[in-house]
Amino acid sequence: MHRHRPAPRTWIALAAACLSLATAAAQATTASRDEAAAIARFDATLSGFRAANRVPALAAAIVRDGEVLWERAYGWSDDEGDVPATVDTTFSIASVTKPIAAVAILAEADAGQVDLSTPMKADPGWARTCEWLSASEILFGHGGAEADGTPIPAMDCARATTLRDVLNMRVNGDGARFVYNPISYARIDRVISGAGGRDLRTIVRERVMDHAGIHDVALGWRDPLGGSALRLLAPPFEVKDGEPVKNSVSDDDFRAAAGIKASVRQLAQFDRALDRGALLSADWRARIFDAPLATPAGDYRWGWFVQDWQGHRLAWHSGWDPGRYSAMYLKVVDRGLTLIVLANTEALWWGNSLARAEIQRSPVAAAFLEAFVEAPPAGEAVRPAG
Repeated sequence: MHRHRPAPRTWIALAAACLSLATAAAQATTASRDEAAAIARFDATLSGFRAANRVPALAAAIVRDGEVLWERAYGWSDDEGDVPATVDTTFSIASVTKPIAAVAILAEADAGQVDLSTPMKADPGWARTCEWLSASEILFGHGGAEADGTPIPAMDCARATTLRDVLNMRVNGDGARFVYNPISYARIDRVISGAGGRDLRTIVRERVMDHAGIHDVALGWRDPLGGSALRLLAPPFEVKDGEPVKNSVSDDDFRAAAGIKASVRQLAQFDRALDRGALLSADWRARIFDAPLATPAGDYRWGWFVQDWQGHRLAWHSGWDPGRYSAMYLKVVDRGLTLIVLANTEALWWGNSLARAEIQRSPVAAAFLEAFVEAPPAGEAVRPAG
């Protein structure tokens, strides 16, 4: 492992940094005065967050009404400080893979090639996995309570759980409410193939990447069509004693739960394609993003956390690869706003609940919501994150 020791910047690095600043300035000119001020505040917050949390590389984008309003990368995408991060730098997006995989699976179901009522037992290893998980010390397996006392029911391996249940995180207890269960979600590809369906990598490539015009995304390490995604991957770091230390990259391959390597610009491209109806029907988008919520705790629907916050509908997902990467994908549905942030440490992770959708507890999300949704009075600073 190597400690992160930035080398003297070369003229190439300086040119790249100047180009990044010029691009940000050009984007700000397309925004309204209020948006430009919000961008400046949020930009400063992210810069401070990165420094305070010792994140070597961080990239962010904001999409408004189907167009990129702002994008920027911070820091360095190598372990010596020679290669500046850009908006094309790729990261492991961890569980932000889930909504992308879910969109592809729903499109495949609409085409009649996947049955959402398929029982999980179509996966030959499901019974064994359920028995192991329910007997383990993992909270979303054996059940118990979160630190604040929120009850988490155990998995019931006798239930006839279906693919629909897993996509909506209804695997635990009687399935009446969601409990985030990523290990169950990671079995989805085996369920689909076990029922005679296509390989999940093929489904996601055809139903999402091709329809959105996204190239050079790696759907796992073994993706033969990954293009430059692995070459542009920012190496992961773990902060130890206040210093970022280079870590190994996880060798886990692509599953519905995790595995995609992509850039912030590519995720913005996915978001734009989703909103313009290129990936899912208007009916599916309404069911996911617009349907009323039954409880204040929010919901998990078809690959997305969904919540109501101060009169606004939020749909989102976080990503956490412990000691390596973290990610955030947040949509303010009624405002047509999206925030995407990627990092090559776990700094974006905030320990979210297994049974409540509460993205406002993330300092980065809170800063974004304050700057762009709450619209603080002129002159009022956004509190720094981290």
